[in-house]
Amino acid sequence: MIEGQRLQYGILACLVGLLWASPLGAGTRKQPVRHDKRTMSEPRLVHKVAPVYPEDAKKEGVQGTVILDAVISKDGSVSETRLQEDADPRLVEAARTAVEQWRYEPVRDERGEPLEVLFTVTIRFALSDS
Repeated sequence: MIEGQRLQYGILACLVGLLWASPLGAGTRKQPVRHDKRTMSEPRLVHKVAPVYPEDAKKEGVQGTVILDAVISKDGSVSETRLQEDADPRLVEAARTAVEQWRYEPVRDERGEPLEVLFTVTIRFALSDS
């Protein structure tokens, strides 16, 4: 019986640790809202870095589309990216590296207050036929 209790306490400790380390356990930080063009200004890109196609992926003929959810912070920087669909890890890393360097004019609500906004970015990696 004592081993069963230890296992239960071990699992509970792991769950508490996961909550502590997750955004849910991060306190009162407000989650970003999905962009809504009816009530917010449009995200205007002011600095874009093009993704670099990984050479090894090119040589192997790897092509694909990377779809990321990205957060524009109140200062216009991209503060976070999350992968929406699986893709080749090399392409995902190249897309993230580029998008995390992008800068926007801050998105504002109807009162002109800057917002933290979630939006979707699609990056296509395609080889030319030449």
